[in-house]
Amino acid sequence: MSDNTTRAEIDRLNRFVEAAPQYSYNIDQYKGQLCRQLPGGKEECLKLSLEYTKMFEQMQKLGFFCALPMDPTKTHMECTRI
Repeated sequence: MSDNTTRAEIDRLNRFVEAAPQYSYNIDQYKGQLCRQLPGGKEECLKLSLEYTKMFEQMQKLGFFCALPMDPTKTHMECTRI
């Protein structure tokens, strides 16, 4: 992936999170997406062409703490604003 493509995808991630920073987010490595956790168990997702580690790194830069959930059957990373 080129640097321009990576930068464009990081910009998309930033806009998605900045639109609703009060919510928690999940990074789904297998689907390549970032999902916003909404009230009532709903979610909004953004499909990204970014490596999992890049999504994780950018969420940390945006002030989120990301960790694996307590449930060992879940494989996504949960991110909450700190």
